[in-house]
Amino acid sequence: MPYDTLIALIAILPIGGFAFTALFGRRIQAQYGKVAASAVPIALVGLAWAAAMIVAAGAIGGAAPFGAHGHGITFWEWIPAGQFSVSAGFFVDALTACLLIVVTTIGLLVHIYSVGYMSHDGGYWRFFAYLNLFMFSMLLLVLADSFLVIFVAWELVGLSSYLLIGFWFPRHSAALASKKAFIVNRVGDVGFILGIMLIWVNLHTLNVQAVLAGIGGLDHTTISWIALLILCGAVGKSAQFPLHVWLPDAMEGPTPVSALIHAATMVNAGVYLIARTSPIFARAPEIMVVVAALGTFTAILAASIAFTQTDIKRVLAYSTLSQLGYMFAALGVGAWAAAIFHLMAHGFFKGLLFLDSGSVIHAVHDEQDMRKMGGLSKKIPITYWTMLIGSVAISGIPPLAGFFSKDEILGDAFKNGFLWVWAIGFLVAAMTAFYMFRLIGLTFWGESRVDPAVEPTIHESGRAMTIPLILLAIPTIFIGLFLGLPFGASRLQGWLEPVFAPTVALANRTEQPFALFGIDGALILASVTVAAIGIVLAWRFFGVNLGPLRSKARLNTVSAIASANGATRFLYRASLNKWWFDELNDLLFIRIGGRIANGLWWFDRNVVDGAVNGTGRVVSSTGGRLRRIQTGRVQNYALGIAVGLIVMAAAYLVIAGSR
Repeated sequence: MPYDTLIALIAILPIGGFAFTALFGRRIQAQYGKVAASAVPIALVGLAWAAAMIVAAGAIGGAAPFGAHGHGITFWEWIPAGQFSVSAGFFVDALTACLLIVVTTIGLLVHIYSVGYMSHDGGYWRFFAYLNLFMFSMLLLVLADSFLVIFVAWELVGLSSYLLIGFWFPRHSAALASKKAFIVNRVGDVGFILGIMLIWVNLHTLNVQAVLAGIGGLDHTTISWIALLILCGAVGKSAQFPLHVWLPDAMEGPTPVSALIHAATMVNAGVYLIARTSPIFARAPEIMVVVAALGTFTAILAASIAFTQTDIKRVLAYSTLSQLGYMFAALGVGAWAAAIFHLMAHGFFKGLLFLDSGSVIHAVHDEQDMRKMGGLSKKIPITYWTMLIGSVAISGIPPLAGFFSKDEILGDAFKNGFLWVWAIGFLVAAMTAFYMFRLIGLTFWGESRVDPAVEPTIHESGRAMTIPLILLAIPTIFIGLFLGLPFGASRLQGWLEPVFAPTVALANRTEQPFALFGIDGALILASVTVAAIGIVLAWRFFGVNLGPLRSKARLNTVSAIASANGATRFLYRASLNKWWFDELNDLLFIRIGGRIANGLWWFDRNVVDGAVNGTGRVVSSTGGRLRRIQTGRVQNYALGIAVGLIVMAAAYLVIAGSR
């Protein structure tokens, strides 16, 4: 089958699955059961995965027609309007291939996992329809060759996430969370669409490759504004400060949704967008510093919040924020390939961790508070060991995936002169290891704190849920070895070299591949050491063999903090309350903003509308009174004429007499 057909099928198959399931899913579920209702959407996503793997292999290997610089196909002229013309087409290169691997693989496993996780939900068919729509939206975003098509897909991703986060819409918190995600993302999208407009005004094209080729002809100020506006869109979609507040609340959706949003698709869109437009950012170094600053601040902010959260999914949500901060930091220091490396590695181990959390929640009858868990390692062993693998990977312990990708980011930041980025990333590495093994300790180790009524019913999840866990654990272990080795000649670096080499030279960055000796070895040893210290401390506080009394004392953290000094108590409360960002947004935009809006509404209603409506009432009232003299009787008109003449004559005589 020709590559062009395969590329088209990658997007067509999921949208076909959405249309079929939306039209016939309810009827199929009613007549043939839930598994039958999910058969078509899963099968079509599986075929899309197969097509994506063939296309990705061709793009990475440089097979015809991809060559070294990618391959574009045009389906039709979408908007021909004078000088403004936008084609509907796709473009595939090595960067696209990396995203296709992550999105389709994790998306397919999430679909399979959902068969078990959603088996008791009445909206089963609707859930799979939404999943297919989400897959189409993200794949369209990755494949699009035009900024306008990217923006359409960008908004479709937002719509899909709104539907999935609010899937259990009768629950008030889920409805609010979906609206919050949708509205916060629209804030960033305003910047993105303005950036697209600025591109058109200056370059008269929206084709991505044409824009990247012609961007060097613009003045520095214009380039900087374009980069800053694109960054606004990326900050919203990838939930970076200050638009990070929507992502933790997205946990209100079913756990497979959390895995799909937080690991493989939506949150990676911002990272992908900046990487795709790297020639623009490379010409605006001050904007790259902003990218690095936002990333490092988000990384340490989110890690500090994850320290004290008790909801297992919220810990992972803040972990996602922190890891996305790592990726933004890498983009900001010019480590483009390292950012994509971490995007791929993070997609697999974070997808694994979220699906593991769903298996835990499923086992303990929908309980998400880790303080009501404990001692689950022997009761759900597959979930335990796969989640342990994911936690070791995200902590940066060799030889798992997170070790290679995270250390490449830290190493490039150090060698490119961004010592402050390296220092914060180094600290976040220790914090990550601590809060992840705090999660493991509270959930799986120590004494059981599960509800006694639930305890006897705890069991491992079914094969539909455990097989995806095992399959995700495999790349979590080996993908770093595959992409990051051999030392000094990173395989991923070779794949992406045609994409990023001009940008690396333009930005005057080193973009070093992973290495083991010299300064690299010292940096690696230091980061592994701090990660190990974080794990040991977490084990010390939340690990095994503490005994019931000491376990209870350790868990009574709030009481311990309350008796501590003021600074410690403040930091704990700040972390527990997420540094009060939700309260601040409520104050600024709901209370103060609401009052300002009410005041403007009063002014509009009473002053603006009052003036317009008052003028209308005066004219209407005057016309109504004048209408009464129109009787249709000739004698009345004659009398009126006579009276008028008498008045005019009298007025004339008075005026003449006064002279």
